[in-house]
Amino acid sequence: MSSLRTSIPSLISLISFEAAARLLSFTKAANELNITQAAISRQIRELENFLQTPLFERGHRSIELTAAGIMLNASLPLHLTAIASLADRVRELSDPQAIVVGTTHAFGTYWLAPRLAEFSKLNPDVDLRLAVNDELVDISKQRIDMTIRFGGGSWPSMSSRFLIGCEVTPVCHPSYWDGRRRPAGPGDLLGEMLLGIEGRSVQGGGWSDWFQAHGVETAKGKHQITVNNFSVLMQAALSGQGIALGGSPLVDDLFASGVLVPALELAPYRVRGSDYYVVEPAGQVRKQSCEKFCSWLYDRMRRDAAMTNNEHLLVEAQKSHR
Repeated sequence: MSSLRTSIPSLISLISFEAAARLLSFTKAANELNITQAAISRQIRELENFLQTPLFERGHRSIELTAAGIMLNASLPLHLTAIASLADRVRELSDPQAIVVGTTHAFGTYWLAPRLAEFSKLNPDVDLRLAVNDELVDISKQRIDMTIRFGGGSWPSMSSRFLIGCEVTPVCHPSYWDGRRRPAGPGDLLGEMLLGIEGRSVQGGGWSDWFQAHGVETAKGKHQITVNNFSVLMQAALSGQGIALGGSPLVDDLFASGVLVPALELAPYRVRGSDYYVVEPAGQVRKQSCEKFCSWLYDRMRRDAAMTNNEHLLVEAQKSHR
């Protein structure tokens, strides 16, 4: 790494070039950086001397990028931003008690949020902020320390640790049956109002996957209301509008309170490639507050699994099953 000193130009000259290339004006770049135009010109000249090629074509009242300048400007802003982000991350280590945890709307609403009071009581010195998003955001750019993701456990440039598996079963509000006899088997649900969610469910597979797993043909006879949000799906089920797929760990609290009940006396179905993981940028130095949160998260998940007889979900499914 000793050669970096002679192979990389000065950072201030690169920052000066980036501003001048973006604004196509030495004067505007000087104003933005709060230095003189002469200083900008000097930094650009030093950079050109270092690279041994002109970066700008200088006119009487304007400047334009040369081919070399265009090449440099194509990648330089990205790398300068990466350096700035790295500096931010290092500075954040000086505040080890602050933590930003990412989560999906479903996991945040139905599992994490109801239990955060316990974490705060045990760790009053930790400043916790939740970043809720169902999209696979770049957690490094969003300055998220760690996130709880749902899927198969592999994401580029990320390290992941298994948290808990997920399984589903048909659920509904007790009032849905309105005195009717409950179905005896999976195929009987084809005549019921099924509540579905668009795309890939936050719990893994949808109704088609569930019926296929139980050997039921779904081409005909299925009645369905489809939504694009898990909270809306659960609210529809809670209001007695139909039967939804739900299960551990998201709806354990709803089962415990009796507002949702299984629609069938049938073992829950564990969806392949549909587990929860704690995900962090690969190689990231974990802050003390992150250690505290992870320790609490895994301990609470183990306790909940024991109370609901779901210890089997604490074991990661085989990779071949995903």
